[in-house]
Amino acid sequence: MTPLSDDFYFLFNDLKQIAFTFNKADEFGAVNKRMAEFCESSVEELENKNISIVLNKKDRKRIKNFNQKIFQTGERKKREIVVEINNKMKNIEVDIIPHHNSDNEIDYLLCLAVDITDKIKRENIYFRNRERYRTLFDQAPLAFVVSDRQTNIIDWNQRAEEIFGWKKEEVLDQNFNLLIPEDSYSEVTEMTEELFSGLQNNNINKNISKDGSQIYCEWNNAIIRDQEDKIIEVISIARDITERLRAEEKIKKQNEELEYSKLRTQFFANISHELKTPLNLIFSSLQLLEFYLYNSQSYKEKDKINNYLNSIKNNGFRLLRLVNNLIDITRIEVDAFSLHRGNFDIVKLIREIVNTVSDYLEEKERDFKFICDLDSAIIACDPFNIERVILNLISNAVKFSARGDQIILNLQAAGEDILLSLKDTGIGIEKENQQIIFDKFRQVDQSFKKKREGSGIGLSLVKSIIEMHGGKIEIDSVYGSYSNFKVFLPLKTIDQEIVEKESYSPDSLLNKVELEFSDINYI
Repeated sequence: MTPLSDDFYFLFNDLKQIAFTFNKADEFGAVNKRMAEFCESSVEELENKNISIVLNKKDRKRIKNFNQKIFQTGERKKREIVVEINNKMKNIEVDIIPHHNSDNEIDYLLCLAVDITDKIKRENIYFRNRERYRTLFDQAPLAFVVSDRQTNIIDWNQRAEEIFGWKKEEVLDQNFNLLIPEDSYSEVTEMTEELFSGLQNNNINKNISKDGSQIYCEWNNAIIRDQEDKIIEVISIARDITERLRAEEKIKKQNEELEYSKLRTQFFANISHELKTPLNLIFSSLQLLEFYLYNSQSYKEKDKINNYLNSIKNNGFRLLRLVNNLIDITRIEVDAFSLHRGNFDIVKLIREIVNTVSDYLEEKERDFKFICDLDSAIIACDPFNIERVILNLISNAVKFSARGDQIILNLQAAGEDILLSLKDTGIGIEKENQQIIFDKFRQVDQSFKKKREGSGIGLSLVKSIIEMHGGKIEIDSVYGSYSNFKVFLPLKTIDQEIVEKESYSPDSLLNKVELEFSDINYI
């Protein structure tokens, strides 16, 4: 039997809450429909039954102890409990009310309960998600700045502290303008209005850090709204792109400089070609003058005219040599210079050069020696440019030596290379200047400029030509004693037949010597 009157039981049964009574024997008394549903049973199966019908031993003991205290004290209690019902964990919030009979004794406990299982699950999910969010928020590699509808900062993470310099405690309740330079206020205000109106959610801003330095950040913004679609928060995620923008600006500047450099080299190439045209006319006229001079007996001052012609011719060669070098050095800079390599006997090539320049060097009173213990050595090379390299080095040796000094050309095998060294006992090169002699437009001996003038292009071109052959050039020098240039060329061939020198050279070696030695004829 239930301890409730029929009228009260009717109301009791229709309660939206879970309702039931307990007696001192741990038996259910009255049980309403919600209680039966909660226990996945029926009212008839529960009423006047021991609580063991729905509770396991552990839960029975715990609830029995709790109920006994209420029977003893008579105090009303509210609490949340977790019980296992049909192998399912349930959370309930229960209000336990002691009922006193006519003798003022507690005869049963009226329990009114609410199933909060789903609520607890939602809260657990919420707290887990919030914990995950907090972990992500605090450890994210990007700066998170949370502000309210009035753009006052209400939260920010560790990365924001690192980027902007302020601790979290220093910025809370501060306006977002704290991060904006004054000259950007109006621009950012306009962006914020567009953000609130849904027109924009990302931008790049100039920002300011605690120490006053300006930085650039890429911002992505998200609006958080309540159930009434009102803005309650703005989550702004920032990436510091200051270094990226600086790098882009540097690349842009480098590209502009590169473009300028290309324009400059193209300009020099054009100027060089323009200079060559009148030079060709000069040499053509010289040939005619020489023809008339040597075939006519009418000139009274034939020797004087001949000297003038030689001077014009020599300086024409000097200018032509400079123009040729300038053209080639600009071609190398723009990757427009190419070698015409074949398999040639480097020993034969060097001997021909030696035979051609020996008389010339004797005329300049230089003690010239050629040392070679090789009969032949076939290598892949461009003979025209190899001759150019050797003649340039010999020309320099004459230019920076005095009458009576030695010039020694040595050709030998050196492992997988052919080593060609040219040593002179001239003025030498100071050690600190030996690193720059192969730079364009550099001259190390300014004190002898008038006596030993030059463009500063020759050795730079020599180095480039040798490196294009896969070789290298080194300098060994003692100032006031000697200079020794060492050229290493790979002892390798290419897949073609050996080519005789005459098949590649339209000009005679003598003309090349005249051209390459044109700036030392006055020495």
